[in-house]
Parts: sequence; C-alpha cells; structure tokens
Amino acid sequence: MMQGVNTFRSYVTGWYDGHLQDIFFAKKPNLEIQKQICSVLAGYVWDTNNPYVKNHERALKILANVLKIEEAEMKD
Repeated sequence: MMQGVNTFRSYVTGWYDGHLQDIFFAKKPNLEIQKQICSVLAGYVWDTNNPYVKNHERALKILANVLKIEEAEMKD
C-alpha cells in the first residue's frame, strides 16, 4: 500500500514544485513519457514496469531538468 501512496505523493509534490508543468508544457513533449506519467496519475501507482513508478522519487525532477536543458539549447 505504501508503494502506491509514496508514488502518488511524489506526483502531488511534483505538481506543486512545478516539475509536472515543466514536463506537460514542454516545447517538444515526449508523448510516450507523458503517457507513462498519465498512467500514474490515473491510479496505476503499483505498476513497477512503468519507470515513472519504479523511480518515482527522482524521475520527475530529472526529466524536468533535462527538458529545461533541451529548451535552453534550442534557444541558442
């Protein structure tokens, strides 16, 4: 049970710290990644085949940072 609670908590935190917005509103979104994240938000918080469940504590932050770097490189 706590696996699901902790996973979903990561996403709630990601919403409030802005990482989810950075991911969903990226200039070049990755639709497969968005699909995996939407799966988590739909309640599939125990599906450890989904990398955004398995690595929920770090995955959103890493992805948001990578997207920011890519967008900065696009501006240059």
